[in-house]
Amino acid sequence: MTKRLVFDTTPMIYIIRGSLAGALRRLQNQKFLPETVYEELMVGEAQGRPEVAVIRELVEEAAFILTRPRSTSQVKRLMKIAVEGENKPLHRAEAEALAIAKELDGILIADDHAARFTAKLMQVECHGTGYLLGRMYQEGEVPRDEAIRKLTEMRRAGWRLSEDDYRTILEYLKKL
Repeated sequence: MTKRLVFDTTPMIYIIRGSLAGALRRLQNQKFLPETVYEELMVGEAQGRPEVAVIRELVEEAAFILTRPRSTSQVKRLMKIAVEGENKPLHRAEAEALAIAKELDGILIADDHAARFTAKLMQVECHGTGYLLGRMYQEGEVPRDEAIRKLTEMRRAGWRLSEDDYRTILEYLKKL
């Protein structure tokens, strides 16, 4: 069985803005979305964000399972660990996604550095949007050239990605 994927906000937004919702839907993994992440994404509805309708549809058709962490104390603990270790806050939605990934022995899908740092400390496998692009290519959902083009498009659409991270993901996609 493939590992379950638990999503944070940013990868959802940019995969959908990159017109890759269909490819995301078809990935073999079971996909989970913390309710707090879903609520955070739905805030964009009032702002006219186009990805909101797609996210709602993915949840309504059960391509994503809405869930909550079993332990609120674990969520608080994760938020504390991030501040102490990374000196950056881990927002509640990110902490809940990490807690769920830990509970499910799944993969956290997050781009946030504090979330990734804390996942490493908690021994939770964590990957980001670039990993999803690679998986879409590996599973035959998008050609390599399209995955590379989408990487650039998502960055132009506002995905905050350092030049080093961009080059790392670009090399990763080229090597697959």
